[in-house]
Amino acid sequence: MDEAIVTPPTYKLNFSEQIYCVELSPYEWSQRLICIALTGKITIGIVKFQDEDDDVEDIDYCPIRTFHHETRADALSWSPETSLSVVPKVVVFCVAGADFKIRLYNSNLNDINTYQVLDGHTDYINSISYELEGDILASVSDDHTCKLWDTKEEKRCNITFYLTSPGMSVCWHKEETGKLLVAEKNGSIRMYNIISQQAILSLDTGVTPLMSADWGANPLKVAAMAAGELLVWDVSRPSRPMESRPLHVEGGQMIKFYPAVEYLLASIGRPDNELKVINLKSKQVVLTSRLKLVGGMSWHHKLPFICAGNDRDLCFWKLNLK
Repeated sequence: MDEAIVTPPTYKLNFSEQIYCVELSPYEWSQRLICIALTGKITIGIVKFQDEDDDVEDIDYCPIRTFHHETRADALSWSPETSLSVVPKVVVFCVAGADFKIRLYNSNLNDINTYQVLDGHTDYINSISYELEGDILASVSDDHTCKLWDTKEEKRCNITFYLTSPGMSVCWHKEETGKLLVAEKNGSIRMYNIISQQAILSLDTGVTPLMSADWGANPLKVAAMAAGELLVWDVSRPSRPMESRPLHVEGGQMIKFYPAVEYLLASIGRPDNELKVINLKSKQVVLTSRLKLVGGMSWHHKLPFICAGNDRDLCFWKLNLK
């Protein structure tokens, strides 16, 4: 496997505090929004690139609202309700805190800035994800549960799936409502139908610990990072991975598909907190960089940018897709 040379960030934004999490909005109608978790607060901003706006020189970042968050943020998720093109504006997102609670923030960027607490987990929450309509939030935790929360009416947990080990990642089918992927630390990956509350498909990494998994924009593709090994399945043939290779020799931490190109995915792992972007088609690592302190990782919705928190810097790398 050919390793790419270490690539410095294309752009870098500096903050006065350490970045703990970052999440670019994954939706077309709010794709310029970015959520950044810092010490004691969550900052929402607009980020623009020269690639999409000729008036922008390189990168333009404009913070638009800061929300108090009293504990360290461990995971972020944007609601599909969020839109700056409606009147009044709608900004809705969730934050999983180190106090085992989820806070649901709702703002019109004017006189309404509220949050509600979703309380039910008894250990650290590792991943949260909104479903397509924005009515349900899924969360997985070290407490061996996956919980589904009603975020509209009752603001409480309606369904709990009991797991056999800590839940590490949770994500929804990108096109069909009601289908949920839950990945556990013991290497078990299950897809659930939340209507029947039954598992409809199971995968197993065969190596542990599983630290992260993702469901691609192509819903037939599932990727996982387990013990530093990258595994990719075609779920129409789930008996064994279509791809399996070592990627981070001292263990991987996170993995995410690029939503605009189904054969690209990014990972972070040890040693050196290496960020890697892998082209599954060519089977090559096309970008490698190193971080000091990892503060989350997020792809742009459609532009070829991957961003990651790096101590007090928010770094963006542009990929050459030609």
